[in-house]
Amino acid sequence: MVHKGNALNARKGWAVASLFRKAQENVISVKSQIKQRKELKTFLARGGLFALLLLSTHPSFAAGGDLLASQDSTVTSTFGHGSSLEKYFYFGEIIMALFTYIRARSPLVFVGLIIVIIFTRVGFALAG
Repeated sequence: MVHKGNALNARKGWAVASLFRKAQENVISVKSQIKQRKELKTFLARGGLFALLLLSTHPSFAAGGDLLASQDSTVTSTFGHGSSLEKYFYFGEIIMALFTYIRARSPLVFVGLIIVIIFTRVGFALAG
């Protein structure tokens, strides 16, 4: 069954194979375009991050004074040694140690309480 000028005139299976080949090439080209777009987005995101890092290293951003220097006394009186917050921490630690002692019936809880109070004292001394 040979007809002149028809696609079936070609070698057996060539027309169908060429259609599948073209479809496969189209799928591959679409996949490569999607991959290129993803790579471009990643490049732009990293490039933007690099630009921000480069801008933040400019010397004009490094100069300046301490903006919170006026609040130093407030922070010290709120979080420093002898503040009311420190007393509330001590009260909370003692109450939690009592509850833990009632549950565990172990005097080692009070050794832990002393250790926690020492750490709290050191922390508030560093903050103040």
